[in-house]
Amino acid sequence: MVFTGHEHVYERFLPQKGITYFVLGNSGQLRPHDLRPSKDTAKGFDTDQSFAIVEIADDEMYFQTISRTGETVDFGVIQRPQKSSQTSAAAASAGK
Repeated sequence: MVFTGHEHVYERFLPQKGITYFVLGNSGQLRPHDLRPSKDTAKGFDTDQSFAIVEIADDEMYFQTISRTGETVDFGVIQRPQKSSQTSAAAASAGK
């Protein structure tokens, strides 16, 4: 999971090598209609300011992005990737 700002839009990308990226840059100065979605964009929003709420419970991360006016812009649940048996075995042997 990666959260970043800088760009003045909200954008969530499709997972890249198992990592989901969020750009949460429209909480400050807004640049309306500045979003340039790509094939990797899962959701984007650039017509109002927004913020995100994140909750982690066990192996799930719940997120909701809400606009300044209270509209839900994006939401979902992301599961923690399960460790493969090879990764678990390597980690167990590394601890010996």
